[in-house]
Amino acid sequence: MTVFDTKTWDTIVIVPPKPDASLSQHEDFSYLHLYNFDDLDANYCNSGETRGSVGTAKTCSVSSIGSSGSSSSSEDLAYLLDKADDAVTENGTASYLITRDPRNGAFTFSVNAEYDLLLHIQRSLDDAFRSSGSAASVSDIESSKIIMKSIDEYCLKKQWMYHVGMEKSHFISKFLERSIDAFVERNDRRDGIANKKFVCVELGTYCGYSALVLASTLRQAVLKYGQDAFDFHIYTTEVSSKLLNVAMSIFRLAKMKNYVSTILVQECDPLSTTLKKHLPDDSDGIDFLLLDHAKPMYLPDLMDLESARLLRKHSFVAADNVIFNRLDGYRNHMKRWEAEGFVETNLEEMNLEYSNNLKDGIEMTVYLRDL
Repeated sequence: MTVFDTKTWDTIVIVPPKPDASLSQHEDFSYLHLYNFDDLDANYCNSGETRGSVGTAKTCSVSSIGSSGSSSSSEDLAYLLDKADDAVTENGTASYLITRDPRNGAFTFSVNAEYDLLLHIQRSLDDAFRSSGSAASVSDIESSKIIMKSIDEYCLKKQWMYHVGMEKSHFISKFLERSIDAFVERNDRRDGIANKKFVCVELGTYCGYSALVLASTLRQAVLKYGQDAFDFHIYTTEVSSKLLNVAMSIFRLAKMKNYVSTILVQECDPLSTTLKKHLPDDSDGIDFLLLDHAKPMYLPDLMDLESARLLRKHSFVAADNVIFNRLDGYRNHMKRWEAEGFVETNLEEMNLEYSNNLKDGIEMTVYLRDL
């Protein structure tokens, strides 16, 4: 299937859905492998076991979603997105207006929902472009915000999906801003030395929502400090080529494709080895790291990056889902480093994305010394 952006005539290539018969294979589900379902309440998962790349996961209910469903009117869309904005207060806490069918709630996984989401995003952008007069008049930051709001609407009204959502985005963006400000201050003291690019790494691309959070925040920093004082690049990793294809389409629609490099990770290779093949030769390491990939891999991958000295003094690290997934090993690792004076770490508690009653949190850590 191919979708055309009629304003720019760019072609968005989408991998055709696989036959239903193949859905018994774990890799064909959207993101079952991201969670350790042994810890989940029975209300969210059915019996039966599926073997995945990171261990055993219980198979959650899968409902069919199609791209031919009725779409909201532009007035209804604007109303819901205004409500979604209002849901997030100044301190980032949120209470969502959730109108989706309960059968499509948290930890239900719809076949080909990612492709249906792309069509939903395209309709939202078309509405915005018609209102503004042309696609060219909408900036990359504005396009990203439209896309993120469209995804939020889809997940609140139609189908729960594993995006960070508006509440977590607020905290991630604020934490990233701290990292940027510290980076610019350090660079200002580098007399006679060319400024280096800010290196931002995300583990777990999925459809690209969180990468847009990072990109839009970083682009705002470029406008704030100027291109000569601040430049950046984002490297985002994913194990699924299908999901990377969806994410790259979204980056193109958001006009952010030049700022984001996608990396298909082979599970047999150490993460640090893969990243070093892509990071700039003059890089001092990772300035900002967001972990949102397979939960059992948080601690092993973090320790690998520490050993490879990609994480060092001044690195900022945000780890999503540490409360909901009970990632005590990861948090205890950071607490030990904190006790020894290597890091300062803090837990920001909030709800699981697109949920009002499931508790979650992001562990936010700053490296104060080289390890």
